[in-house]
Amino acid sequence: MDFVKQVNETRPAEGKVAIFWLGQAGFLLKTASGRTIAIDPYFSDHVMRTENNIGFKRLTPPPCAADAIEFDALLISHEHGDHFDTDAIADMMKNGRTQVYTNGPVAAGMEKLGLDMRRVHVLKKGEKVDIGECSLLPVDCDHGALAPEALGFVLDFGFTRVYYAGDTAPSYERLRVPMELRPEIAILPINGAYGNLDGVQAAEYAGKLGCRVCVPCHFWTFPLHHGDPQQIIDSIGEKAPGCRLQLLCQGESFLA
Repeated sequence: MDFVKQVNETRPAEGKVAIFWLGQAGFLLKTASGRTIAIDPYFSDHVMRTENNIGFKRLTPPPCAADAIEFDALLISHEHGDHFDTDAIADMMKNGRTQVYTNGPVAAGMEKLGLDMRRVHVLKKGEKVDIGECSLLPVDCDHGALAPEALGFVLDFGFTRVYYAGDTAPSYERLRVPMELRPEIAILPINGAYGNLDGVQAAEYAGKLGCRVCVPCHFWTFPLHHGDPQQIIDSIGEKAPGCRLQLLCQGESFLA
């Protein structure tokens, strides 16, 4: 099914939210009322263009054009090109209503691009904001010197909490807040490159979070990003007993 049609025709019941994987570290959440929340969508080939390195060649096409779905809220965790897609951000915002929630470096980058800064909200770790139908809590993560202001997100819908870890190493002291919140759904990177969790570490972190469902991401978009989902398949049973692994293909969704 055409991805845009699939999103449009998905109507979660009350007390449910649909979670679509857009590929790489990108996700789209859709509520019962039809509200759409995108997290770190990557629609272009921006990284290959700017890095001029075949290791960052996009191996999987985006599920749709950047302006094909109007997002009510767009969350950007940090400034790296596969999370902050500067080649596509203007198209994502051209509907005139998308509200962007992000960190300082991304906001500065958006201002340089001449985007509508009235719709850009700079987040502070630990300060909860209402983004419509859910609260958004920006939390710490450890992406090292690569992006010291990088964020993770906890979205609380009342009936479930969805945790998006962003790019992070297993620095558990810095990840204390999400572990205390014990989110039902955890979206974790498994690429094991640039300081990120690999599949075994993601399984271990899922166990520490006590999550009901773990969704792996950040793999198989670029050759240099690596990522082996078999690692988390083999280790989740031991390291996170009772946690269901929700392994998605690009464009696929599930109800949380």
